[in-house]
Amino acid sequence: MKRYGNLWPQITDLENIKLAHKQARRGKSFYSEVKMVDADIDRYTKEIQTMLVNKSFRTSAYEVEDRFDGRKMRRIYKLPYYPDRIVQHALLNVIGPILVRGFIRDTFQSIPGRGTHDAMRRVKKLVISADCPKYALKVDVEKYYPSVNNIFMKESIRRKIKCVDTLWLVDDIINSIEGLPIGNYTSQHFGNLYLNQFDWWVKQHVKPRGYFRYCDDMLFFADTTEELIRIKNKIAAALRPQGLAIKDNWTTYNIEKQGVDFVGYVFKPRQTKLRRAIARSFKDAASKLTRAKSVTENALSCIMAYKGWVKYSNSKLLWREHVSQRLINTFPKQLKGAV
Repeated sequence: MKRYGNLWPQITDLENIKLAHKQARRGKSFYSEVKMVDADIDRYTKEIQTMLVNKSFRTSAYEVEDRFDGRKMRRIYKLPYYPDRIVQHALLNVIGPILVRGFIRDTFQSIPGRGTHDAMRRVKKLVISADCPKYALKVDVEKYYPSVNNIFMKESIRRKIKCVDTLWLVDDIINSIEGLPIGNYTSQHFGNLYLNQFDWWVKQHVKPRGYFRYCDDMLFFADTTEELIRIKNKIAAALRPQGLAIKDNWTTYNIEKQGVDFVGYVFKPRQTKLRRAIARSFKDAASKLTRAKSVTENALSCIMAYKGWVKYSNSKLLWREHVSQRLINTFPKQLKGAV
């Protein structure tokens, strides 16, 4: 396996740091820290460069907030925009493509070109194929990000990177807290890498009829439920040395009768539907808008975000009934052609 060195000059390059600021500020131009950097980009990016070159940079203290994400309560960790978020973008600009090299094709989160819709297309292709297995198993990891072992995480990085200066920065970020903090830009990328060896072990030794992973959500295919139970026991044992455990809510599916629920969709051989919770969310959002006296750009953006989900499923009639017709009737001038 190739290990990459001499990355530090690229990470600390002033143009890379300026690019990192441009990336990190997306959707955050109203932040006071963003406005501060915008007012004198040359000064603040040069300061970050000096911090990194002199190794005076240290990951800042986190602000911690418990927040509902859908129906789940998550502990979110927030770092200052300056310098931390810019530094993490500068780091990932260089090492991100390196981390992705060697990933299996069917892992999806935080990989360019491999988001939710790519996962949807790949799973659908298998489910509608003539030789699709009859059963599927879905598992996810109990408290995945907080359970990541820092020592193992750093070892995983070292299988890809040998640049001592780069590893100094990576270690500083990893050592800033136990596990991977939800909210760090680096966490999604590191979390993908942490399970990379496991992915290859599954492909080479477990050899299910199909295997897909989105972060810690895993989907396995086999011809019998007995084989899926054997797979579940094998992967539980394989994950244990990494400090990880499978949640008790693991599920087996008869694909023909139930379909298989993954990345927000329910896949069957002859149709692909939205998960009920997502369909309910956009119907509730549409109902809320129809009760409003006016439609804001932010509210319209929220509705349109759901349209991407509908586009890839057999849910266009549902969208027309609950969104297009209702909203156009309520706001004919503002929404003509938008929904």
